Amino acid sequence: MSITDGENHFIVDAPKFLRSAEHLIKKASKDKRRKRAPNRKKKIKASKRFKKAQLKVRKLNRKVANQRQNWVHQVAIEIVSSNSLIATEKLEVKNMTAKAKRGKRKKQKAGLNKSILDVGFGMLRNAIKYKIEQIGGVFIEVPTRQVKPSQTCPKCGHQHKKTLDIRVHNCNACGYIQDRDIAAAEVMLYWAKGNLPGAGTVLADADVTSSTLRTRKKAGILKQLGQTKRQKSQGKLAKNDLGNVETPSSGEASLG
Repeated sequence: MSITDGENHFIVDAPKFLRSAEHLIKKASKDKRRKRAPNRKKKIKASKRFKKAQLKVRKLNRKVANQRQNWVHQVAIEIVSSNSLIATEKLEVKNMTAKAKRGKRKKQKAGLNKSILDVGFGMLRNAIKYKIEQIGGVFIEVPTRQVKPSQTCPKCGHQHKKTLDIRVHNCNACGYIQDRDIAAAEVMLYWAKGNLPGAGTVLADADVTSSTLRTRKKAGILKQLGQTKRQKSQGKLAKNDLGNVETPSSGEASLG
């Protein structure tokens, strides 16, 4: 994932928590299959060893989930703490991780889906949106199909179709050279601010979830975020002042 504020660029590497623990989970799952599993039809109860092995698999999966959630909120707080406007690509994670059709590349697509879900794009997007709203900032999702961030030059607006294997943006019109992901992040930032060449001012027309004119608050921490979500699910409104991270009154960033 690439982050830019127009001048400074950052690359956030995927943590790959599931990939790191995958061999342990597979081994524990294999051990569980060797134990006596429960069978209601045959009225067979699970053995103590099966329950113990099942508990081990659950603990490993829970650890991966906790690591991912912790990473998501750390990255979200770091981004929100120095920016009041966040522009990100509108990703359809459900469509991105759809099962591959029958063919030779079915195995490769399954591996790609696992990597996408391991990062937790949806969780990261929701966490950033929640935290930026709490501090009175602006969160914008750039329409991918309309803007085409990875195919558009941030300097001149020229569009040139690139395949996924091309990782460097090299504009044929103006000669601008940049990492593909960083260039896409710049396109989204300029589009949100209305500075993208060839595109009109879109900030006023965008789906702005909150306003920078509000009284700025603090970004919520993980424990308080979970508490607020539970209150909302019960039909209550969270009125507590959330957070431990102070946020400046200005700054823009884009995620690509």
